[in-house]
Amino acid sequence: MPRSRPSPKTRPTPKPVTPPREPQEQPRPQELPPIRYDSTLIEMFGFAEERAVSATATAVLPEPEPLVPRLREFRLPSDRVGDTSTLVTRLWESTETAPLIEDWKPDRVDPLVMSGRTFRWPIIIAAILLFIGGLAVIQAVQDMPERAATEARATYHAVAGDYQALLPEADDAIAVITDPSADTSALSDASVSLSAFNDGARNLFDAAAEPLPTMPPLVSRAQLDALTPIRQSMAGAAEIGLTLERRLGDTLSYRLLYAKTFQLPQLPTVATQDQISQIGVALGLAVTSTNDAIGNLPDEPFLSEHKLAAFQLAQRLDDWQIEYLEALRTGDTATAGPLVQEITQRVDALNTELGAPLAAIGEWAQTQLQTLQTQLSAVND
Repeated sequence: MPRSRPSPKTRPTPKPVTPPREPQEQPRPQELPPIRYDSTLIEMFGFAEERAVSATATAVLPEPEPLVPRLREFRLPSDRVGDTSTLVTRLWESTETAPLIEDWKPDRVDPLVMSGRTFRWPIIIAAILLFIGGLAVIQAVQDMPERAATEARATYHAVAGDYQALLPEADDAIAVITDPSADTSALSDASVSLSAFNDGARNLFDAAAEPLPTMPPLVSRAQLDALTPIRQSMAGAAEIGLTLERRLGDTLSYRLLYAKTFQLPQLPTVATQDQISQIGVALGLAVTSTNDAIGNLPDEPFLSEHKLAAFQLAQRLDDWQIEYLEALRTGDTATAGPLVQEITQRVDALNTELGAPLAAIGEWAQTQLQTLQTQLSAVND
């Protein structure tokens, strides 16, 4: 475009031109590497700076081929300096007439880039699963006390219920064992019920003594500690049951052993020599059996006095049989008669005296059985 000239009124007064002085040579400072701003837009308009090449460079990289024609490529020798509008017009016209590339195809683009995502589903799914697994582990650890307490309580209830179901049979066994008129057959049947009662008491004791599972650190044991009263009731019930079974068992053994004592044959006051020989053999066996049975009688406190009386009568029986057989051989009926009456009355009295301690054992056993029932009910509540 033509430059506008100033009007005559505003024309400035020309100043004398002083010729420039020749500059003195000064030592050049060390040149710093020039800063180059690479920009496609700056390069298109022809204003890009030339890259300074260091003298120490060992290799020169080729300048990349421009994506678009440079603006300076459209300059003609006849163009005026600084006239860029003409150059822009030529650049625009050249791009409009550029041939199209018909066989051009877009490069494959990563789906992650197209979707704008910078993550991968497998990683996210794995993280979610890991998070869920961690929560499950934490929940399982937190539920351990409750689960262990529930299982232990179920075991306690089952064992206590089984033992409680044996109480009616134990009551019947107590009645038989403490009945002075019960024969050996009835006593043997009672021993079977007593054995089952003993097994139930031991199972209850083992369940109460079984240690509770240990918990990981920082996990509350409050629910397990809440089982302490139940375990104490079970231990108390088991102790009562074992004691009851032991003492009833000793009483039963006493009854069965005592049934073998003082089994005397017929005791006539007059007998032949053959009869005397047979009576002597029978008395010898009775004395031996009596001594063996009394020597094995258990030490039940309720039966201690009766045991002492039986022992004293067994000692008397040793001397008595000698006196009786001698009276039969000599035909001394005056001596044989009182001897027969003495031993018969003492044996009958000893059998009768057994009823009192048996009744005391029965009362004690019924009281223990009621206490046991109370303890088992506390476990099942």
